[in-house]
Amino acid sequence: MFNLKKALVRASAIVGSIGLLATTAACGLGGDAANAAKNGTADSDTVNIGVIYPQTGQYAEYGRLFKQGFDLAVEKVNADGGVKGKKLGLKYFDTQSDAKQDAAVAPKLVADQSIIAVVGDYASPASAAASPIFQQAGLVHYGFNNSAPTFTDTGDHVWTPQIGQDVYQKANADIVAKSAKKISVVYIENDWGKQAYQYFKEEAAKNGTEIVYESSYLPDSTDLSPILIPARDAKPDAVVDIGYGPDGALVINTLRDKLGYTGPYFGGQETKEFLQLAGKNAEGTIITGSFSATGTQDSKAQQFVKDFNAKYGNNPGNFEVTAYQAIIDLAYVANKTEPTREGIQKGLQTVTDIPLYQGKGGTFKFNQTNRRADNIEPILLIVKDGQFVQYND
Repeated sequence: MFNLKKALVRASAIVGSIGLLATTAACGLGGDAANAAKNGTADSDTVNIGVIYPQTGQYAEYGRLFKQGFDLAVEKVNADGGVKGKKLGLKYFDTQSDAKQDAAVAPKLVADQSIIAVVGDYASPASAAASPIFQQAGLVHYGFNNSAPTFTDTGDHVWTPQIGQDVYQKANADIVAKSAKKISVVYIENDWGKQAYQYFKEEAAKNGTEIVYESSYLPDSTDLSPILIPARDAKPDAVVDIGYGPDGALVINTLRDKLGYTGPYFGGQETKEFLQLAGKNAEGTIITGSFSATGTQDSKAQQFVKDFNAKYGNNPGNFEVTAYQAIIDLAYVANKTEPTREGIQKGLQTVTDIPLYQGKGGTFKFNQTNRRADNIEPILLIVKDGQFVQYND
């Protein structure tokens, strides 16, 4: 299961530095300037959203996709007038989506009074290491990509519109059950992977799907043959991988090219990296997602696809749209309240028509008990002719 206690321990060593950093940042301010600092804005025509993300390291591909969505969203917000007359900016912090780096950089964002909210990181364990610091400082942490259902447990300033793994893995197990009676499952050995597999396993049992083989693997694995040989030899109707894009490609390439497995495969992620790494072996792969550029019927989502194509020359996927929506979300609630730290928190608590680009589109609101989106549903995606498209079973 996702271990929140461990995440809190990782961050505890530097939480005590928040007060000193915040005091230093406000030193010398008085009157209106001091009040502005308290509310999360400086005396400036620009307010910023802080971004913690993997610009470098093993998850850099996700950081690249996120940045495309972030930058396009800021362009749209500012073209539409900004937030209450102020220009919106982004301040990027490269963490490699590593828990230690997230915890170490968090006080810097807290101390920067121009930052009214923080988005990120890619991985839930890394994000959770920073959440206690933002929580203590009263700075909204918007974990737009964090699907661990316990992610928001840190406190009332931690939010996410991401579909939880409990929901994703139910959909995953349900589609697997339609084509397989017995399966082999491998999953990534981290808090996220173990929790996601547990949800999958519970739903598979309800469906009567027999798991004839299971094994975890380390995130930096380069040879998965030792665990995939017995996975193949268990003679499953399908193989399921619960992990990220690069390891999903490693699993299917090993199965197809080295071990001669020809059956159905459920795994990978909707990234160009996965498609390139897996090549022809990706064909027919089915995954759960939240967005389809070619399948969406929502008018604003269709406009987003056009704008994204015009800027980058290709269709956006799940990671680009969630990043885009995160900035749109926060700008929208800031315009409904105030572009301050307190205004962002109030907006997420009170605004009920936040624009939704994922799923079926429309709008959404937050469940105030768990601070997760109420009505975003997963969709299924399949690789056809080298591209992910919406799958309707």
